[in-house]
Amino acid sequence: MFCPEHPNDPKAIAQHTIMPRHNRIMGITIPVAHDFICPWCWVGLLQAKRLERELGAKIEWLGYELFPEELEWPDHTPAPEPPANRPPTLSRFEFLLVADNIEMPSAERPKKMRTYNAHEAVEYAKTEGVSNELVEELYHAYWERGEDINNVEVIRRLSDGIIQDLDALEKAIQSKEFKKNIVGFDDEAYSKGIYNVPTFMIGKERLAEQPFSNLRKAVMHANAAEALAKMQQ
Repeated sequence: MFCPEHPNDPKAIAQHTIMPRHNRIMGITIPVAHDFICPWCWVGLLQAKRLERELGAKIEWLGYELFPEELEWPDHTPAPEPPANRPPTLSRFEFLLVADNIEMPSAERPKKMRTYNAHEAVEYAKTEGVSNELVEELYHAYWERGEDINNVEVIRRLSDGIIQDLDALEKAIQSKEFKKNIVGFDDEAYSKGIYNVPTFMIGKERLAEQPFSNLRKAVMHANAAEALAKMQQ
């Protein structure tokens, strides 16, 4: 049994309330800025599921479109070949995969696929209370099966069994009913303090492209702060 070192200290008591026996931890809502085509966001989806499962967190998915219609796709120049005798080094993303023990799916995916329609679909799904289920289905369809998740017919098929009113869903997509809720890069996203996806907004912190250990620590601190604030009311 856990006993606070200072049993009369409100902060110690608050921390005790979030210590699991073993997973009895208060859940907080975590907004997550994301876009489906970002490989960091595929990792972010898996991290978000762990936060839900292990810490009882609730995820609120916020659509941040990396390549809105008005933004041209950049042409990437291949990096020069390293010297033949130089040992290979890991990139930041490769380090993240190692840290979180994640292997990326190998499916062939559509090139230069925009994601506005997929984000519209998620915004509609929020009106039916099933946005998390649709987000997860869209990520798996794109990353594991290489489907064009911006295609309205594909979205309808993937939404069948999740969304009750598929015609209303399609109408919302075609009319861009929730356009004001979808943030585009670059300037609009930057004005909101979002420079990378995924960005997890945990308490007063914004954590972008972080390993799960950092996200978990931030959630634990936010839970403790929330518990302390409630006790002081």
